[in-house]
Amino acid sequence: MPGVRTCRFALPETGGETLQYIPVCGEPLHFEALFCLTGYLAVQTAQGNPYAVEAPGIFLLSDSSRLGSCLASGDLSGVLVAVDAVAARESLQSVCATLGLRLDTRGVREKMAARSGCAALHGTPWTQAFFETLQRLPEDVWERYCVFKSVELLYLFCTEAHQLDGIHDGADGYVPSGVREVKAYMEEHLAEKITLPLLCRRFSMSPTSLKEGFRRAYGTPVHSWLVRQRVKRAGELLRTTRLPIQKIAQAVGYEGMSQFNAVFKRYYGMTPGQYRKMSETATTRPF
Repeated sequence: MPGVRTCRFALPETGGETLQYIPVCGEPLHFEALFCLTGYLAVQTAQGNPYAVEAPGIFLLSDSSRLGSCLASGDLSGVLVAVDAVAARESLQSVCATLGLRLDTRGVREKMAARSGCAALHGTPWTQAFFETLQRLPEDVWERYCVFKSVELLYLFCTEAHQLDGIHDGADGYVPSGVREVKAYMEEHLAEKITLPLLCRRFSMSPTSLKEGFRRAYGTPVHSWLVRQRVKRAGELLRTTRLPIQKIAQAVGYEGMSQFNAVFKRYYGMTPGQYRKMSETATTRPF
């Protein structure tokens, strides 16, 4: 398709936990979607916002010039779709017409820009369905399938669909007040032990109504959302403070370092110590 390039790739494995620095080459008006099949990718924007995607997951990028650093595990593999917004205009219109979609490219650019040009998706119903379908397809059509799903992602993104939790956090105006209060409480008490029975007692909700209501509103289970917020806060503290890592673990609700390290690495693809070191050197490394 004019203006669209695809690449199925696998980095040469380095063994162990060695992380590879990936050069960042900024191109304006380019959109990229990485469908991660194995390994993980961790990036940090120039403003210090971290993003990580682990297989099976998807990483979206609209402006690589705003990236500060990019690291990949030695076993990273997947399919990369790169779209030149100008050259691909007619191609995108044809695909959208085939799929019966109306794509607001300006809206997509604005919403991606508000997130420093990056977004990561993993563990959502949409991503799970995508990877399950991909594995059932012949490998010689994977790239074309990823192109069509990239267009669908752009459409869902500009319509703020709840399937894309991790890109869109839900529109609080449409969320029941009890569920909103649960979310706000967890945000303010990340350092404390939070369990489903505790939340149900505090907000007078049944476990079923809380779990189903929260998932409908924010596209993810209560526990998964809480873990992601804790890890996100930990990353912020690692970047902006000199607190010992053990203190940071306690500040986000983890008493044991082994559990904290395991959860952090699952989301960011590296240990808290590696992440802090990468943050310290991100502004001095040439890319």
